[in-house]
Amino acid sequence: MKYTAIDFETADKKPASACAVGIVTGDGRKIIKETYHLMRPPRMVFDDDCIRVNQIHPADVENEPEFPAFWEELAEALDGSIVFAHNAPFDMGVLSAMMDWYDIPDIHFQWGCTVKLSRVLWKDMPNHRLNTVAGMLGFSFHHHQALDDARACEFIVRKAMEKTGSRTLDGMMGAAGQIWHPFTVRRTPKAVSLF
Repeated sequence: MKYTAIDFETADKKPASACAVGIVTGDGRKIIKETYHLMRPPRMVFDDDCIRVNQIHPADVENEPEFPAFWEELAEALDGSIVFAHNAPFDMGVLSAMMDWYDIPDIHFQWGCTVKLSRVLWKDMPNHRLNTVAGMLGFSFHHHQALDDARACEFIVRKAMEKTGSRTLDGMMGAAGQIWHPFTVRRTPKAVSLF
């Protein structure tokens, strides 16, 4: 069994503004691979609220490579995999927007959301934010640091396997009444030159 947890941090509130990514691959018992990159976002537009949350400033990334420089490594971790994120629609939206911005060909994987899992499996928690869920399950980490957030997400998947008594990811998702979602890239029409 192998699965991947992913987390993006963004420079502003638009999805095509990734400035950091953390990816953690687990096998249900332990982490087997980690990847972390700061990256220069496409537009270098930073929002004060985003800076306050993730502590990534323009000076931290202005000399970093852009998203395509890391694509081969990211695609290797994601393509054909099972992928989790906490509030996964956000992270899947960022990935889709970045792939669209740079016109990167599609990859294919199924994804699940650990927010939805945790709402079903740990109903009595005061909320289901990543820091709350992971913390109450016994995982200490630096919230809104992409690699730490991906580690926390991977930990929640492990705990969900334990909670449901499942030996497979399909079994865990089924026990929690969850379904897999196919990853798709929303493509924006590109201008076509007539000359």
